[in-house]
Amino acid sequence: MNIALDFGVTNIKIGLVHNGTVISRTRIPALSQGGLLGRLSGVIGSIYKLLSDNQFSLSECMGIGIAMSGVVDAASRTKLSINDKYSDAVGFPIQEWFEGALALPCILENDARAALIVEASFGVANGETDAVLMTFGTSIGTAAMMNGQILRGRQLQTGILGGYFGTDLEAVKKSDGAGIDTFKSLFPHWNTGIVNLIHAYEPEIVILSGEFMKSQADIVPLIQEQVLKCAWTPWGNVRFVVAEDPDTSVLLGVSKLLEMEQEKQAETVTQNKGIV
Repeated sequence: MNIALDFGVTNIKIGLVHNGTVISRTRIPALSQGGLLGRLSGVIGSIYKLLSDNQFSLSECMGIGIAMSGVVDAASRTKLSINDKYSDAVGFPIQEWFEGALALPCILENDARAALIVEASFGVANGETDAVLMTFGTSIGTAAMMNGQILRGRQLQTGILGGYFGTDLEAVKKSDGAGIDTFKSLFPHWNTGIVNLIHAYEPEIVILSGEFMKSQADIVPLIQEQVLKCAWTPWGNVRFVVAEDPDTSVLLGVSKLLEMEQEKQAETVTQNKGIV
């Protein structure tokens, strides 16, 4: 079993993941404008409470996977850059802090990349090797995959177009005039972002995820229609899909990354034994 954390702008989601399923989860207010460090003790307390409520102990956990928006160095487990939210996380030794607090191995990944990894592994894009993902939450997040590999780039920013403009979810969800006006103002920007992803990374499939998509899947045909009008895709039309459970994609993604990391370490141990 793995512990999975999704540090969102509005909420911090905490989940227990076993065999590719979120068996229990909770959330606490993020208060992200106030930074990361002030929320860490609350996160640890919530982890222990979630374990206790489900009659688990920390010793039954294999590791902890953490997802955040912004530019993340997954190799060194550090955050390199973020726009406004959790600004004190930049350069903070996240891996060391959590490993010290919980005595469990820790990984860190960009939230949109984590969501794309799980959707391509066993989600709505299972088996796809060329895909892009856009998450619709308090802010927009994106990620891209080509030839089965998540794109990162030399500066670790490749594929990340989002996180720099917000989405007023509550305003958009309203059916009154203000909600409609908010939707109309954001709709062209969403479409342009997806068109740019298609032109840059030539995907076969576009995955739409995030909190907004849980109740607004009816807007997908509108997005698809406008994007396909503007996108230049001589190879054919790109398919659009919506994540089945956007609330858990990121949690499952970081847990999947933990499993992949553990498999790599096991292979290394086996290879070393063979050399000896």
